[in-house]
Amino acid sequence: MKTKFTLLFALILVISQAQDYRFGRVSKEELQKEKSLIEPDAAGEILYEKVKISIGFNEVERNLFVQKQVEGRIKVYDKDKINEDYLQLEVNLHTPSSNRDKMVSFRGSTYNLENGKSVETRVRNSDIFKERKNKYWESEKFAFPNVQNGSVLEYKYEITSPFYREIDRWYFQKDIPVLYSEFYFSRPEFMIYAPDERGELRLNIKNNKYGIRDSRFSNHITEYSVENVKSLQREPFVFNPNNLKSSLRFELASIHIPGVMSENYTTTWAQIGKDLMNSDHFGGQLKGNNFLDQTVENLVNQSQSPFEKTQSIFDHVKDNYTWNRFYSVFTDTGIRSTFREKTGNAADINLMLVSMLQKAGLNAHPIVLSTVQNLIVNYSFPSMTSLDFVIASVEINNQIYLMDATEKYSGINMLPLRDLNHRGFRVLPDGNVQEIPLTNFAESTDKEVMMVNISPEGKISGRFNQTRDQYFAMTDKMRQSDDPKGFERNYLSDFSFEVSDFKIDENQERGILRYSFSFSDLDAVEVIGNKMIINPLFFRQIHSSSFNQDTRNYPLEFGSIISKSKSIRIQIPEGYKIESLPKDNQFMVQGNVAGYIYKIKEENGLIVLDTVYKIGHSILPAEYYGLMKDFENKQINTENQQIVLVKI
Repeated sequence: MKTKFTLLFALILVISQAQDYRFGRVSKEELQKEKSLIEPDAAGEILYEKVKISIGFNEVERNLFVQKQVEGRIKVYDKDKINEDYLQLEVNLHTPSSNRDKMVSFRGSTYNLENGKSVETRVRNSDIFKERKNKYWESEKFAFPNVQNGSVLEYKYEITSPFYREIDRWYFQKDIPVLYSEFYFSRPEFMIYAPDERGELRLNIKNNKYGIRDSRFSNHITEYSVENVKSLQREPFVFNPNNLKSSLRFELASIHIPGVMSENYTTTWAQIGKDLMNSDHFGGQLKGNNFLDQTVENLVNQSQSPFEKTQSIFDHVKDNYTWNRFYSVFTDTGIRSTFREKTGNAADINLMLVSMLQKAGLNAHPIVLSTVQNLIVNYSFPSMTSLDFVIASVEINNQIYLMDATEKYSGINMLPLRDLNHRGFRVLPDGNVQEIPLTNFAESTDKEVMMVNISPEGKISGRFNQTRDQYFAMTDKMRQSDDPKGFERNYLSDFSFEVSDFKIDENQERGILRYSFSFSDLDAVEVIGNKMIINPLFFRQIHSSSFNQDTRNYPLEFGSIISKSKSIRIQIPEGYKIESLPKDNQFMVQGNVAGYIYKIKEENGLIVLDTVYKIGHSILPAEYYGLMKDFENKQINTENQQIVLVKI
């Protein structure tokens, strides 16, 4: 009897200490919690997060709808370090017409422990902000009030939606730890959905059915859950970290009601190509267009080669038409309106470019893709909704040239980052599709030149110059045009000291950007007795590895073939001579995919250091992760070498 009582007491104790995943049941233990047990240094963690999605039928309007209920609880350990996205909840609503997503309800609260008691501060109407993003989307933001270190934030909201063809992606993994995450999906058994699952987490799955009163159909329920998930650490050479997170979405595959209807929505990439060419808002836009004839004739009448014609037409569209920032594979206003109004969405502008190239007698076709923000396409899961952008291509002498006229700073075969999402599909007139690598083939260079003087006290002064071209310059110019002041602040934030005479050369030739500034009286030299100890790279030395893991299953994305060089000239201070210099070094990654050179010498009273860092591919497979990590560690060790100067 005593044994049974002990076991029963232990069981009750375990249950009482277990996490309560019910809304409004914030415990004193959660408020007292001082650090995450999963990651002690985490600035916060998800205590629980749940979504419940149900497909229902509106008897009055006679249509299907989606009911989405989301709730969660967040623990804040360090409010200054946690991502601000956790301190204000943003819910995006698809609102293309009167047939739209609707926010049915919202509740949110901040809980704090005051004098040993839990004190709740609710989200008020004044903490809620609505924003119209564009004519298709709006958002509602809910700012949590009175957030302190130790706060627990809790929220719950419900959305109804008429858009049942696709169920939004749910992320089980975050950039902070997750104690528990659950995805609940209830659908009528006659609606079959295909799951698109990403990531490496092993999800717990439960399936069930239950009958509906007065109906001959049952509901099918699937529950996915995961516990004690470590945060996804920031990794180098990853354009969109969400590609690495474990996540799940559903897309309608078929509806089958015996004796009533049977619709199959599963598709293939080939069928998607045919559907695109049959669409008035895609393939139909490439027919006719006689209003473009005169413009094309004027652009190519002096051009000789196919490439010159391509360049002339591409530059014209790029320089004279403005992208309205809408992503789509389908035109909005159409090519004719875009030609007249000088603005349009991605499809409006790039399909017009394709049409003009075709009118010049070039072998031009559109390429549809998923942008970086939209995650990598799952090629084993053909889906029109996974595509959100279109660019142009021309084939000349069996070589394909890629163009995106929505970006004024881009070039032929020099695509902006948003397009560099591994592979897209070139759509031919008959609807056939061909996979096309989305990569930049030209080498992008980043050259740094630094002249340095050293005072007898060991202070350094000098001039820093940097020249960037191709992909580097294009990316910088895009960011600069969006927010000039913010771009300047961000650039200078890489340097932990005050600079003077900072300049960005705006009178540069196309494709080149130059930066320069002066620095003075920096503590960068260690003086010990009659010696000076100097790292010749000064504030451009790499100190620690950017690679956090032993391995990863995701490619390394560089955006371009890369060449980075540093050229540093150090004036040997009067009264000193060189006692020792670092050793030259050079090494390569297996297969010659990357290399590094470090050379240093004395020349005419100067210490001359030159380094070169090269990556020979825009993308490297995941198996190179360990090799690149080792490569960077060798670079760090090489750059850690010191110069020793001694008084004469």
